[in-house]
Amino acid sequence: MSAEAHDHPADPATPADSAGALADLAARIAPWLPKARWFPGKDRAAGSVRVIDRMEIPGTGGLAVALVDSAGAELVIPVDPLTGRDAAADPALAAALAMLALGGGQVTGLQGSLVGRPVGARGSEDAPLPRSAFPTAGLRVRPLGADASNTSLVIEGGAAPDGALVLKLLRQARPGLHPEVEFGRFFATSTDWRGTPGLRGWVEYLPAALDGEPSAVATLHTFEPGCTSAWDVLVGWLADGGLDGTNREPILELARRLGTATAQMHRALASRGDFPDFAPEPATAAGRRALGHRLATHARNVLAASALAAPFLPTLAPRLARLAELAPGISAALETLADAGTTAADIRVHGDYHLGQVLVDASAERVMPIDFEGEPTRSIAERRSKTSAAKDVAGMLRSFDYCAAHVDRIHGLGHGDPAPLAHAFLAAYRRGTAGEPWWPADADEERRLLAAFTLDKAVYELAYELANRPDWVEVPLGALEKLTARP
Repeated sequence: MSAEAHDHPADPATPADSAGALADLAARIAPWLPKARWFPGKDRAAGSVRVIDRMEIPGTGGLAVALVDSAGAELVIPVDPLTGRDAAADPALAAALAMLALGGGQVTGLQGSLVGRPVGARGSEDAPLPRSAFPTAGLRVRPLGADASNTSLVIEGGAAPDGALVLKLLRQARPGLHPEVEFGRFFATSTDWRGTPGLRGWVEYLPAALDGEPSAVATLHTFEPGCTSAWDVLVGWLADGGLDGTNREPILELARRLGTATAQMHRALASRGDFPDFAPEPATAAGRRALGHRLATHARNVLAASALAAPFLPTLAPRLARLAELAPGISAALETLADAGTTAADIRVHGDYHLGQVLVDASAERVMPIDFEGEPTRSIAERRSKTSAAKDVAGMLRSFDYCAAHVDRIHGLGHGDPAPLAHAFLAAYRRGTAGEPWWPADADEERRLLAAFTLDKAVYELAYELANRPDWVEVPLGALEKLTARP
């Protein structure tokens, strides 16, 4: 792609952008869209597919980024307009989007534009990379991990600046300030914490309408070579003898490192009292009541939906029906957040914290939280709200349970006891948060917060698995059965 590629945005009045052409493109996309891993909610039919906008990306041989409306969601689809195929992994398109994020610029479509937003280092203004510094010759693009709610690609080789980069395509376009962008820029420019791969830039869709809000469609981070997810590491160790074998101490040490890293992450998130969007806020009794009510309402809705889904999961139907009968008790348990106490301040949190959201290097000594976009089914406003740090801690505790259940299901070894991991993680986290105003000094307040957020996370997991991975429903279902069996 030439250095001038972004100086001449596509003409929005070209015949290719006619309503007929967009309708034809929608017809090509529709057959495969519901089968995509990132399609939101496998419990919903795709329905009609409508292409809202299409931005042809210069230098890619006609590839484009389409904004598509389907099943009530606006989806971001890099696409080959001739075939309708998903072109996310095409090297030319990935390199072009990375160049746009690093160098700034604009690509214009019918109803809006793609705009690149570079990120500078702390103490400097956003500094676009000179376009000539990113020649695409020799670059390699490969998928990173399994396809999920987003699509991540590694861009390496050639003359990629500062080594390899990770381009993450945010498959749902949500208007507003995206947490992944907000957190990444905050860490890079306003804190000294370097415990996560640095954000280098992002690409957003800017509607032509004056009152339209931009939507982030892609982010670009530095790539950490030789790393894998904490989930993959733990699954491997637990499957290879678990806590009864030679891996016992490495497993517990990894849990401790996760606890320490989580405390460091929260300390960074609470470090700028002069930033209104990140400044810690005193918890209030009214806020705790409102949060408990919101979680209880969500639980009632999820458990009602699970009862409706029971006929489609015959082997689990009786258990789902029994769980639905427990909805009043589960809701009441979540309402008790009102009594949790208010000594610990509310802060910004990761929001979707689990083992798959942490990178581990080859030595298992460095752990790095990633993917700060929050739970994908929550609204942007909810993901950006301040809450108790216990939300993230409970998320990791639930992830230990998921990991143990996965090992037992796949290998049938019975080595997946999550309790020692949870104890090691919590002990290290408490050491890292000693004296911090955003973690309860009172043991009863800590217990109540963790209990409520753990229950809420299991309810969220049940909803997610029912909609996306029916084969996994038994894991959160089993957790809810255990949690509701306790006094």
